[in-house]
Amino acid sequence: MSKTPLLILRLEGPLQAWGIRARWDVRDSADEPTKSGLIGLLGCALGYKREDPRLEELDRQLTLGIRVEHHGIPMTDFHTITGILPTAAGGFKGREDDPSTIISPRTYLQDAAFLAVFSGPAKILEQSVRALQNPKWPLYLGRKSCLPTRPIFEELTDRYNSILELMYCYPWDWDGKVTIKKLPSYLRCTTEDLKGESLRSDCIRVNPARIYANRRVSVQWVKFPGVKEES
Repeated sequence: MSKTPLLILRLEGPLQAWGIRARWDVRDSADEPTKSGLIGLLGCALGYKREDPRLEELDRQLTLGIRVEHHGIPMTDFHTITGILPTAAGGFKGREDDPSTIISPRTYLQDAAFLAVFSGPAKILEQSVRALQNPKWPLYLGRKSCLPTRPIFEELTDRYNSILELMYCYPWDWDGKVTIKKLPSYLRCTTEDLKGESLRSDCIRVNPARIYANRRVSVQWVKFPGVKEES
């Protein structure tokens, strides 16, 4: 019996931010990567713009699992915005006749590390691998200011029967482990599951209001699988 192709990503950096309820000036962060954020990451690699319907198709075709390698420490920064500022799209934001200052609280995760795993059609996963290795646009961990400290693409493998089996077996490997005095006994995993007990509103749906769809997930704790051996 053929096994399931799985795309493995490593998400590590000084700061990450995965907004789940971010609206207007207040920008929050979930305690682990969102599906919309990771589909957006693949979209950056593939060269899909924000309104591209192929993003929604990626979301529907791919199933996501997350293993928390190291819990991040939340930090809230207060951005201030005054006057006219250039935007990433090449336009400008603000008005000359309105000198008021906007204070925008933004939450980040410090020193977090995650193992993200996608399952889906082999053709889509292989296309994603090529894009991650030669991305169209720069890749970041949720917000453009959150740069990764290691290559995001880990591997494409068919050694496991499911995302959950990989979560139980795949070696732990965090570049910041020198600061850990004691290795964890268990790691938290979140996997998409139609019968899951939790609901997440983070499925990309292309629409002007940026309203997301729901998905069900299961949350489990897996025994620490051991540290990846040095090659």
